[in-house]
Amino acid sequence: MKFRPEREVPQHTDEPLSRDRILNLSPQETVNYLGSLEETGDLESFLEDAAEDEALKAHLSYWEKWLEKDQQALLEKIIDRKKEIYPLKSESLPLELEKKFTEKQLEMIFSNVKAIQLTFGCSKGCAFCGFDAIKGVREHIPYSQLANMFQRYGKELSKGEPFLYWASEPSDYASKEGLEDRTYEDVHELAVQYAGYDPGVTSFNLTDKKWIDFMARKTSAYRTGRRLSVFGMKEEKLQALQHRVRESEEEIKFSGKKAQRVSLFGKEYKHVKGMGKTFEEEEDVEDVPKAGIACVDGVLLTPRGLFNLFVIPISREYPQGVIITPLEKISDDPVKSGDELREVMRRSVVEGEYSHAGAISKGEEFQRYFGRFPKKAKVSTAQQRYSVSVDKYGYVLECKLIESDGENLTTVEK
Repeated sequence: MKFRPEREVPQHTDEPLSRDRILNLSPQETVNYLGSLEETGDLESFLEDAAEDEALKAHLSYWEKWLEKDQQALLEKIIDRKKEIYPLKSESLPLELEKKFTEKQLEMIFSNVKAIQLTFGCSKGCAFCGFDAIKGVREHIPYSQLANMFQRYGKELSKGEPFLYWASEPSDYASKEGLEDRTYEDVHELAVQYAGYDPGVTSFNLTDKKWIDFMARKTSAYRTGRRLSVFGMKEEKLQALQHRVRESEEEIKFSGKKAQRVSLFGKEYKHVKGMGKTFEEEEDVEDVPKAGIACVDGVLLTPRGLFNLFVIPISREYPQGVIITPLEKISDDPVKSGDELREVMRRSVVEGEYSHAGAISKGEEFQRYFGRFPKKAKVSTAQQRYSVSVDKYGYVLECKLIESDGENLTTVEK
């Protein structure tokens, strides 16, 4: 099967789209569609309904940075109002997932979680954010729900060792319940205590001494990585930051505790452009597949939704270099050759894997994609596991049923 060409982005349309069609829109297609609704006066009623639909709310929230400012404001206003009507329950899991999935399915999901985005929105709001984080924290996962999740499913979460950020800044996390104020450090400790791993951290909080002290302090016996992002930083500021980090490390050692090495990540490079929303602003580089910053396949949990992830090259359809779609259910529907993986990902679980495929050279302002295609992955439905081969446009070329834990494969008939 030949690789499939990208489809053209449809322009404004007067025809209402089905729910399933909307969930398959690219970010630019989503913007176009909302613009059409705005022109006909139907935008607010659509967003009212969408905010009641978990998958549509997740889709629109994830791509919110792409929306027009007035559309963003209207969406946030509606979601805020509905949060007051349906308050979060402290005894629940995040997103009240226990109401949607069986115990067996929850174990499957948490075994493949590779990232947990603690906040929706980011205080930094970097212009070149590869995950299109919108500026300003709007929402967070309550600490009590995170505690419930780690306490009940620590064994499962230990398999994927998810990092605790995505389109977010880790140090932004703050959860107040009663008289207790919880921060990122408290959530980090949940992972250490109940899932038996020390989450790696990459942060752009370069001035908060308390935060740098945390980054420089060893928090467990497990191996981990701590990075401060310094892409495009000038030498003078870089030296001042290096001094602050060394100062924190020395203070920690002097107190009798163990220090954790903090690396300054990206100091040799400029900001990486051409991914996420900046894809629209960059001129195309012929015959050079670009990569985003996503480095995992699997499941992503955020305050606004549960998603499946699958890393591929950047395209107009997938400008972040990752297929990301809400995980709505885990069904018995089979996976077949010719399926669009995005559709499969709405009804099954992509198994968690490290999938880094981007590299950048000095002097270049974009990451090259060096992964090979077809790309292999494993997908689990309610009753079956499949080994799939996927092309660079996100279509299943070949599909084999995994018949046992020994992974004896049987080709699925087309």
